[in-house]
Amino acid sequence: MSGDEKQDRALFLQADFDQELDAAGALEAERLLSVDAGARGDRAQLEALRQTLRCHTPREAAPAALRARLHAQIGASGGQGTSAGHLRAAPSSWRVYAASIAATIVVTLGAQRLVQELTAPDRFTPYVVAGHMRSQISGQPVDVASSDRHTVKPWLAGKLPLAVTAVDLAAEGFPLAGARIDIVDATPVPTLVYKRREHLVSVAELRPQSANYSETPSLRMVEGYPVVVWKEKHRAYVATSDLPPGELQAFVAAFRRATAKADVEPVRDDGR
Repeated sequence: MSGDEKQDRALFLQADFDQELDAAGALEAERLLSVDAGARGDRAQLEALRQTLRCHTPREAAPAALRARLHAQIGASGGQGTSAGHLRAAPSSWRVYAASIAATIVVTLGAQRLVQELTAPDRFTPYVVAGHMRSQISGQPVDVASSDRHTVKPWLAGKLPLAVTAVDLAAEGFPLAGARIDIVDATPVPTLVYKRREHLVSVAELRPQSANYSETPSLRMVEGYPVVVWKEKHRAYVATSDLPPGELQAFVAAFRRATAKADVEPVRDDGR
């Protein structure tokens, strides 16, 4: 498929997602989604972005200075020497107008902050994404290849002075492929690698005191890759992949459930 054809398909799917197509167009979009895995992936990305906007767009009050200017303009419309009482009696149309201006500014500021969050990486994510890209290009995504976490965890423990939590997510559709060591901000860090069809997910574990992440996973885009960052009690994580954002977020949810369970399970006599 040429670049123009991909762009046309993306615009067509966007129009369908926004319910802007006529009946014939909607039927054609439904047919395309039923036979084209790439189209379904594009649709999943649109849905993931919508959910991210709903979850993360902040709702903020208009700044005090803006409210003061709006009140002044409303008062000026009624003549000189407008009192507070006159402001309360201003025509409803002016109130609606002022409210619409304030709402527009608030939405715009909120969207700008969300775009900044999704596109502006912190100091660690570029290193993690670079490691993921390098592993893809080299054809060697792991230093130790194993689907057995009891093989991967001791290997990492022998290389790094920290206990890594390696969890089995095969039942969730993300089997373990192995692990490698990446260099993040001049520090070696363990990176677990999971598979999802022909895609790979890299999960770098950082020291929590060095990463100012929230305990709520946060999605952002770095070099075209979706990245999710979050912090646990004793760990901080950066997960990246070329999967659609929604699938990466599903992986993170499964990974967090498994690590939370692993943290409370008793340690066996053999250290596993």
